[in-house]
This record gives sequence, structure tokens and C-alpha cells, in this order.
Amino acid sequence: MKKYVYTLLIGYIFAFVVEIINMGIAKGLWIEMVFTVLVFYGAFILIGYWYANKTENSPWKHFVIFGVIGLLFEWFIFGMSPWSGGNFIVVLLIQLGMFSHWATVTFAPRLLLDKEHVNTSLKRRFLSFYIIGMGTVYILGFLTPHYARWSLMILGNIIVYTMLLGWYIKYINSFYKK
Repeated sequence: MKKYVYTLLIGYIFAFVVEIINMGIAKGLWIEMVFTVLVFYGAFILIGYWYANKTENSPWKHFVIFGVIGLLFEWFIFGMSPWSGGNFIVVLLIQLGMFSHWATVTFAPRLLLDKEHVNTSLKRRFLSFYIIGMGTVYILGFLTPHYARWSLMILGNIIVYTMLLGWYIKYINSFYKK
């Protein structure tokens, strides 16, 4: 039960950091944001927790499956599909960032709570990178004029979350080495 609570709290933190920008700052939907994160993301995190425990020896599958499920939400529920238009490179980067965000919500708790396959140094460096990266996104965002704030913060999200993919690869490699 304790591991589930920690998984839920960690997943919620990663979800709130992004949704504060997407729903709160961009649209002013603060109450809806809290409801969305607590209910929708809560269910997503619960399913991710269940899947991680069911497939303990397959973090790669866990990571890919939940990133893909998140992309399907983005494409078919939120209308952020790659075929909705735009520059191919930009669309590809957005898709990578969204994939990583959704995978992160269920996978970061696994990385941070894994005591057997990952060392404390990797966890600390992962968290430091995330805190510095998203802290920079927020600081630059609030220093930017209001009309450009959301665009800059979304770009920052995409960059930080795409770079998190490297940390997940490090974790998966260390998992299989042990």
C-alpha cells in the first residue's frame, strides 16, 4: 500500500507540473485542472502501477505502452495528432515530448522507487535535471510577456520531456544489467 501511495504522489507531481501550464496558465481552468489530474491522471497512474507490478521484469514494455496510450489520448481525445498539420520536424518533436510526458507519469515513479535496479546517484541526477529544467521553463515563462508565455512554456516542456528519454534509457539499461 505504501508503494502505491508513493507512486500516486510522484505521478501526481509530474502531472501537475505540466497541467498547471496546459490548463491553468494557458486556459485559466484551475478547478478543471485539479479535477483532471486527480481523477483522470489518478486512474492512469493506478493502471500504470498495476502494470508495473504485473510486469516487473519488463520496464521497456511499461515505458513504451504508457507513452503510446498517452499519445492515443492526445491524438483522439485532445486533437493533437501528427496529421493535424504543421512542419514535420516540429510535429515530430511535439509527439516525442507528449510521448515522454505520458510515459513519465507512470514510469518516473517506477524509476524513483526502484531500490534494486537503479542507484541513488542516477535518481538524484534525474530529479535534479527535471527540477532545473522545469524550474527554468517556469521562470522564463513568467518573465515572458503574457501573450507569448504559454508558447514558450510548451516549447520548454517539449525540450525537457524529450531530454528525459535519455534518463529512461539509462534506467532501462541499468535495470537489465543487474
